[in-house]
Amino acid sequence: MNDQLNFHTNFTNDPNKREKLYPLFEKIFGIETSLLEDFYNRGLWNDQYVPYTYFDGEQAVANASIFPLDMQINGVRKKCVGIQSVMTDPVYRGRGLMKDLFKKILVDIDKQYEYAFLFTESPSLYTPFGFHVVKQYYFKIEYNHVPFNPPPKMKNLNLFNQEDVNILMNIFPHKEALSKKFAPLTYEHALYFNFYSPNLNQKFYYIKELNTIIVFEVSKGICRVFDIVSETIPAIEELCAFIPFPFHTIEFYFSPDVFKLPHVEEIEYNTENHLMIRGQLLLHGESFMMPLTAEF
Repeated sequence: MNDQLNFHTNFTNDPNKREKLYPLFEKIFGIETSLLEDFYNRGLWNDQYVPYTYFDGEQAVANASIFPLDMQINGVRKKCVGIQSVMTDPVYRGRGLMKDLFKKILVDIDKQYEYAFLFTESPSLYTPFGFHVVKQYYFKIEYNHVPFNPPPKMKNLNLFNQEDVNILMNIFPHKEALSKKFAPLTYEHALYFNFYSPNLNQKFYYIKELNTIIVFEVSKGICRVFDIVSETIPAIEELCAFIPFPFHTIEFYFSPDVFKLPHVEEIEYNTENHLMIRGQLLLHGESFMMPLTAEF
């Protein structure tokens, strides 16, 4: 019975409880305990991440976590929250534990936040809690780029090297928002966790002359830009001057309105991991995207 379980929250700084979460992460998501230990020891898992967890004795059996995710929407800063790490031990499923956790979370977040965001492959699980799927779009322009010979230097960041991580950590608190229309502002937790994603961790480049980090790849003549971390986002021409690969097209996986580009094509982003929002987002008819580096 659920009354035999113990509920705890906001225990990130309690190593005894926090480390009890690690086996559940590994069982449900395949995230190794050693990775989570490294993530915490490097200061990337902090008390902004708030778990809501049921324990059976010393075992964490169900969890959902929240973290602040302030957004810039239509040029206005909005106080928002992200929900992630939703997981239940298979042995304990069918007992309504996740429903109970979400009720507790919603009571807390509705007092403080205007919008809540989550990503999921199973939207039907969250519609009863007032979440709805929103379509996302990426953006494409034609841009013929022939690199300089030799090209200016940019540093491929090794995010398992603390000195390289420090470059990002020093710039991020002062970064300009990627977009005035729709952009996350406080997504450090998601960004740092995405360091460990094999899809992203080799795509972070530092341009010292611009004091800017650009997250990108070039493949088959297409430059895909996933994020730009800079106190003042440079012009697209300045950024491209440092890219040592030729391309004819740029795809932006965020709203690129900061560049004031003409002739931008909007393309629906099809993915199994859907963005869901709780709250009435006043962007009707507008196309936007949560950057992949902020996905959680």
